[in-house]
Amino acid sequence: MKHFALLLLWLISALFGCNNRNSKKPEQDLPWFPNTDNSALQVMEIPLDSGYTVQTFFVSPVRKEVFVVAHTKVVISGQHKLEDRFRTDYLLLHLDANGQVLQRQELPGLRHSSSACLWLEHQNLVFYLEDKVRLYDAGSMRITEEIPCYVQHDFPSTKNLVELFPEEQLELYLPAREKALKKSVSTRVLSLPGTRALVLLVEEAKQKRSIWAILDALEIDQFTRKYGQIEPPSNPGWNYNAETGLFRVEDGSIVLESTKEVSMGTQLDYPNYKSRSAMQYELLIGGKKARFATTNRSRKPLYVLCAQNDYLSASGAEAWIAYDGTLYRLE
Repeated sequence: MKHFALLLLWLISALFGCNNRNSKKPEQDLPWFPNTDNSALQVMEIPLDSGYTVQTFFVSPVRKEVFVVAHTKVVISGQHKLEDRFRTDYLLLHLDANGQVLQRQELPGLRHSSSACLWLEHQNLVFYLEDKVRLYDAGSMRITEEIPCYVQHDFPSTKNLVELFPEEQLELYLPAREKALKKSVSTRVLSLPGTRALVLLVEEAKQKRSIWAILDALEIDQFTRKYGQIEPPSNPGWNYNAETGLFRVEDGSIVLESTKEVSMGTQLDYPNYKSRSAMQYELLIGGKKARFATTNRSRKPLYVLCAQNDYLSASGAEAWIAYDGTLYRLE
């Protein structure tokens, strides 16, 4: 029996281990981020409150500021009421170019939004969540406006969702959206930054605004032709190659680009074995180059996270990137 167990282990190793054609010694000799191959580059972690991880951030190239969205662990609770599920505490930070906190807003007990995003609208910071859009004065972080968001599966309110089937919700949602469009004095299709999502931004009399979901590609085409599309401004120096998965970001004299994806063999991700990779990067800052790599082994993200608007620097002397829930300032 003991010999049989040893033989079984050998067979598993032969199938998934060192004899696998993808598990040869990888061509990856760069330091794992946050380490780099240039000792002159300082990589500083921006500290957050205990229990918070970074979801997204936004670099203002004009104001020399950084705005950060962080949240605590998402808690799933409630078996019937949607409003009691997927709760988290959000934290909105306003930092200067050195990483010092200028303002902060704590938003406890909100529904988690996977498509949370940030952009600037005139003097306001726009914080988009799936249930509501909140506008803050960018200097004082005082809230200036709240815009409700309506989606068909969360309509007419979260309080009676359990009483309605999806088709019944849709039967209520469509007439309500049509009524809002008829009363609107200004309607545009809004492209959310950093995502492929498109929504309707509807403004009624007295500047009363609301956001409504678009249901499918046919509606996207119909509404875009009828109302036109707007999107928050982003860095024109961002380029992405869909065929290779590589990108290049230019922000003045600072350049970040992914240069190569390297196979890292396979890894058990129960119940399957999955292919893993390393992504190699080169950062040009201060006239010097630094190289590093990231990996999606152990369920880490393969890519570093750039700012929502794809800018790298708040002052031209430093770079900001996030990885695996942590925000870093590099100079």
